[in-house]
Amino acid sequence: MLNPQALIDAAKKQTNLDNLGNPIFLEGFYNLVDSINKEADLNEIGMQAQHHRLIGILANMLRIEQALILNPEIVHEKIEAPVVIVGLPRTGSTMTHRLLAADPNHTAMLWWEGRYPAMLEGESKGDPRERMNLGKAEVEAVMQASPEALTIHPWDYKGADEEILLLEHTFFSTVPESFMRLPSYSKWVESQDHIHAYAQLKIMLQYLQWQNPGRELKRWVLKSPHHLGFIDKLLEVFPDAKVIQTHRDPHKTVPSFCSMCANLFEPLTNSYDKNEIGEHWANKLAKVLNYCMRISNANAKNFINLEFNKMIKDPIAEMNEVYNFIGEDFSDQAENAMKAWKEENKHEMGAHQYSLEEFGLQSSFIDVNFEKYINQYIK
Repeated sequence: MLNPQALIDAAKKQTNLDNLGNPIFLEGFYNLVDSINKEADLNEIGMQAQHHRLIGILANMLRIEQALILNPEIVHEKIEAPVVIVGLPRTGSTMTHRLLAADPNHTAMLWWEGRYPAMLEGESKGDPRERMNLGKAEVEAVMQASPEALTIHPWDYKGADEEILLLEHTFFSTVPESFMRLPSYSKWVESQDHIHAYAQLKIMLQYLQWQNPGRELKRWVLKSPHHLGFIDKLLEVFPDAKVIQTHRDPHKTVPSFCSMCANLFEPLTNSYDKNEIGEHWANKLAKVLNYCMRISNANAKNFINLEFNKMIKDPIAEMNEVYNFIGEDFSDQAENAMKAWKEENKHEMGAHQYSLEEFGLQSSFIDVNFEKYINQYIK
């Protein structure tokens, strides 16, 4: 069993700090720990992993709040017109994200930054080597525990990745339910007003930008499927954001995502039910896609749509349209950087095997629950 107060005390002892920031985030923490203890059925490895992970998140929160007190100029860092990529996994969103991040005029959160966003004691601005090494070791551990994860998502500790990792530091995040059974915590997250979380996300991006002099000259490129369900809150915090939504037939994307979750469950839990994973995520993904569709239809000037098949066939050609939408010239420098990234990452990740039936789902369920989405974007 996880003891929430013991976790908080351990983080405070580790950092010699005691300000965890907005109390609403601690409410999420307590709900998460309660859900883990009562519902997740973690094995010993899983419980140890969550013990370590939660102390790390709390320690980051403590360090971030201290940094904001000591350096009030952080919140004056400008984050202007970020490019935000949303879409289910396996829709081309990761490739779109990393192509745009390859442009020298852009910047994105790197995986190690998401896990270790707070500067450590004695660390100098612009020299995060210790945190980079921590991130590298963590990715290597994930690959060892779940080798199949690499066939689903290209893990790279120094590569552009999803800022949902930053939102984990608010405990308003869908990450935990992707690798643990947490029905009560999932319901709590859905019931909350996420404006606090997105306001904190902006502060964390400002903090990352402040840590790296010169980064303020670049344009942020963000990406996460999580934003689909809270896209109005993201636009409230970043009203000038340009949103790129990637699309692919949900008959393929839904079981692929369920397969990723099952692979993450495997090393951490005593038991898990693939049918339960399928029911939970199929319903959730239908809900967030339909929600995002309503917001995008009402805010068309903020959105552009990318089709998976077109991106796979000729991603560079699609970038011409994207750059026109975000109001930038598609320079030779940007194009060459993207081609270089493609060349470096052309290796095959391996076959990812999955089916709807494996997760207790039928094609008819997708037809009905994703009908509006399919009619607007797929047919």
